[in-house]
Amino acid sequence: MSGMSGKRVLITGASGLVALPVAVELAKANEVYAVARYSDPEQKRLIEESGARAVSFDLAGLDLSPLPKSVDVVINYAVLPPSFKDAYEVNAGATGRLASRYRDCEAFVHGSTGSLYEFQGERPLREDDPYGLHSSAENYAASKIAAEFLIKQLCIEFDMPTVIVRIFSFYGPRGGGPTQRVDQIAQDLPVSVYPGTSNTHTPMYEDDYVEKTIAAAGIAKVPAEIVNLGGTDIATTQQYCAIAGEILGKTPEFVENSKAWPIWGDTTKMVELLGPCKVSVREGIRRVIESGLEARVGAHHVIGQPKK
Repeated sequence: MSGMSGKRVLITGASGLVALPVAVELAKANEVYAVARYSDPEQKRLIEESGARAVSFDLAGLDLSPLPKSVDVVINYAVLPPSFKDAYEVNAGATGRLASRYRDCEAFVHGSTGSLYEFQGERPLREDDPYGLHSSAENYAASKIAAEFLIKQLCIEFDMPTVIVRIFSFYGPRGGGPTQRVDQIAQDLPVSVYPGTSNTHTPMYEDDYVEKTIAAAGIAKVPAEIVNLGGTDIATTQQYCAIAGEILGKTPEFVENSKAWPIWGDTTKMVELLGPCKVSVREGIRRVIESGLEARVGAHHVIGQPKK
């Protein structure tokens, strides 16, 4: 799957939902430095069992000397939500520090977000759409906009091949928005949706986002390439929840109280550069259900407790 071998790869946010399976896949044929705070020992164990090197490091720190001096590829997927005091330092500041340290790398893959687009109504968001602040996630969007401006400038200044991937609705057995909603249905809990719109999304299952993330290193260039990463099988929240309900034998309940307007990405450019996705929404939802709640990030803390 990886399409990359024999490289020294540094991946940040390696204990997280997205970066951990990427690090595990890359470790099959590369020397991988998996950087995270590792507040959860279970995630560190998973990394080490894959053959990657778990590097315990807080990217809010200004001194990067604990990290390797040089690598071939950087995949910067570290992120903090705005509720953390160091969110801007990690989401934006650390991006600049990493680019400076690894300015001679072959490819810098920067993980961004579809939440940084200005609302465009009920249509897919394109890479040339303007920046904006996603409702209910304004500080997060602002931190990622700052990071994009910084990495685009440093890409040119350092002549460092760069690709910015704007992430839409990643999910899998470990978690993600669609996974959370599937679990709510399984537990007979209502699913929140945004009122008055179609709630359209482009869910991308783990197999596909791992493959696309790794392949993205191959399209890094100067100036930076920018590409949406989202599923090519478009579905509304109601549609994929209906699929989950069908498999689970339950009827989903929806509550129109979400404050975050729904976003979905135009994946035309992604398909052209990286190819289409392989896992359909129906197949992805089926795999999530079959994986069970014990597969979720942090689930080992509650395994064995009675279900509510």
